[in-house]
Formats: sequence, C-alpha cells, structure tokens
Amino acid sequence: MLLITGIFTSCKHSNIEIHGHRGCRGYWPENSIYGMIAALQMDVDALEMDVVVTSDLQVILSHEPFFQHEICLDPNGNRIYESTQEAYNIYEFTYEQVKKTKCGTYPHPRFPLQKQREYFKPKLSDVIDTVEVFAKNKGKKFYYNIEIKARDEWEGIFHPDYRAFADLVAGVIYRHKIVDRCLVQSFHLPTLQYLRQAHPALRLALLIDADEKPSEKLDMLGFLPDVMSPHYSHILPQWVKFCNSRRIKLIPWTVNDIPTALKLIKMGVHGIITDYPDSIARATGR
Repeated sequence: MLLITGIFTSCKHSNIEIHGHRGCRGYWPENSIYGMIAALQMDVDALEMDVVVTSDLQVILSHEPFFQHEICLDPNGNRIYESTQEAYNIYEFTYEQVKKTKCGTYPHPRFPLQKQREYFKPKLSDVIDTVEVFAKNKGKKFYYNIEIKARDEWEGIFHPDYRAFADLVAGVIYRHKIVDRCLVQSFHLPTLQYLRQAHPALRLALLIDADEKPSEKLDMLGFLPDVMSPHYSHILPQWVKFCNSRRIKLIPWTVNDIPTALKLIKMGVHGIITDYPDSIARATGR
C-alpha cells in the first residue's frame, strides 16, 4: 500500500539520488513528457524511463512493447482489455500510427493521485529535446536512466534483434550528446553484455527482478556494472558492503512508501527509484 502521507520522521540524506520512475507515475501518466517535466520540477536527480521500438525503428517511451490495457485506448479510441493487449504490438505500428493511439484518457486504477492527461507515446529524441530546454531554462541538473525493454522471447516479435535495439538507443544518446549524463539499464543480460562491448562509453545498470538471485545474475553478466538496481526486497547489508567496496552504485526499485525508503537509506543505498519523488525527497530532508 502506498504511504506517501502521514506522520514520519525525516532524516537528512541530501546525497541520496532520487530517480523519478517513468517520470513521476504517482502524479502524471507514465513515460509521458508531462511526467518528465513534473519530475524535474520535483528536483529529481535522474529521469527513469523505458524504451521500445516501432516498425519504422523509432525509439519511443513505453514500459510495455504493446498498448497496455490500464493506460491506453486502441487506435479506434476503444478500451483495450488485458486478454487482448498484446495484439496491439508497438513493433507492428509505425510512429505515425502510434501518434494516433491515445493514452492517459481515464483514471489509473492503481494510482489515484495521477492526473488524467491525454497523450501519445513520445519519441525518446523528442523527450530529450523537450526536457533539455526546460532544464536549461530552469537551471535543473539531472541525468537520464533509460531502460531497454528487451527479452529473449520478444525478439523478432516485439522488438528487433537485441543488438540492433541497443544500437538504436545508443544512437539517440550519441546524437543528443548526453553520454556523460546517461545510464542505460536492462534486465536483459545479452543487451548489457553487447553494450559493454560495442558502446563502452555508456554507463550500465543491471536490473534484478524480485524473483531473481542477485549473486547469480551478476555472475551471469560477467562484469561489474556501474549500477546495480535490484528490487528493493533484495537489499541486505552485505549487498551495500559489496557495492561500496567495488564503487558500484546500489539503487533499488520501486520504493513508494516512506518507512521502506528510510530503512533502505539507513542501510546505505545510494539512491531510490520511486513513483513519488517529492515525498521521498521530503522524507530525506531535501
């Protein structure tokens, strides 16, 4: 249950990085330009976002490689059902078709504070262009945390070959000259391994799911990433010690209640990925 309000003890941890999850999903539709701008107004340290690919090889923001039933309508403006949502495969849509498919038009069932604001899934390049202008005008400093949504079973169906996918994302990063302000994360080990070899200038984060074993996944990766981002349930003192000794940042996901955030910060994590960046910021005394 979300616990963003109520009485809690604030502690001073201004050095903790706060990553706005999918922008700030608690308040604005996820992976939208509106959400990214709102997150910057909350003084996040990083904008966390997800990317997929269209049929004409445009990199766009979306958590799923299809139009998800909770947040989007179908191309005809009708509601999508969970049982059929994968049929609305973004990799089979051109970007012009994506622009005609609306999201954010009705309340999110799991985020009651989220504002309703119709939008279409934006290109990564357009998001960068927009937030760069906003940040420059407002004097905001931040970096990007971009997740490549690749899976073995999705290859050739929901996205191209993972290497081609990674190259497309890297190309956007290079063209916008944000290499030094960018982190690329993924659950998909081959993607991270390829990026390490083909794009060594990029900083990489290993995402670890709740049902995965961090030690096993790190061994399978075969190198030490710049960041480890496990589900917050994995955080133990030994992992904090391990990361500190190897100069790896430990940034768990997705923490939306203040007691858990403060517990993790006390243990020594380096950042928090959250849907409610303003609440976590207040709790840490920022």
